[in-house]
Amino acid sequence: MMQKLEENSYCIITLDHKLETTLNDTLEKIQHFAYEHKLAFNTTKSISSLFTTNRHLFNYQPKNFLKGQLLESTKTPTYLGFTLDTEINSSKHINRLCEKGRKRLQLLKYISGRDWGADAGTLKITYTALIRPILEYGYQIYQVAANTNLKKLENTI
Repeated sequence: MMQKLEENSYCIITLDHKLETTLNDTLEKIQHFAYEHKLAFNTTKSISSLFTTNRHLFNYQPKNFLKGQLLESTKTPTYLGFTLDTEINSSKHINRLCEKGRKRLQLLKYISGRDWGADAGTLKITYTALIRPILEYGYQIYQVAANTNLKKLENTI
């Protein structure tokens, strides 16, 4: 049994090294293409993330280099306002949406006041302008999330 574990560990380490080498070779090719087309990468704004369904590589963070500088590695990068997660179930993004929606809903509750608050038309316009865009942006991506994650959104609003 111990020998089998050692063999598996060796295979994973070899795979990790091969993966890292392949990624860095590909990054060099991309850099060369960018240079030829007069494009530039900003290494301070660039990050590295590994998305995989392989449980052995789940916590693995490869050392990727861009212009000779080590890229920061993260499990939940944000791209165009959408928080990606390595589990590919949109839970991180939905949690962020719920938090953001709750804050704005508090504002709506504050201006609604029972005795002095805004009228129904103003509240509807405020909801449409402040809360609905948060929920609708990127829906096409996270609509395939698990029902439990989608229920979180429904319960928030």
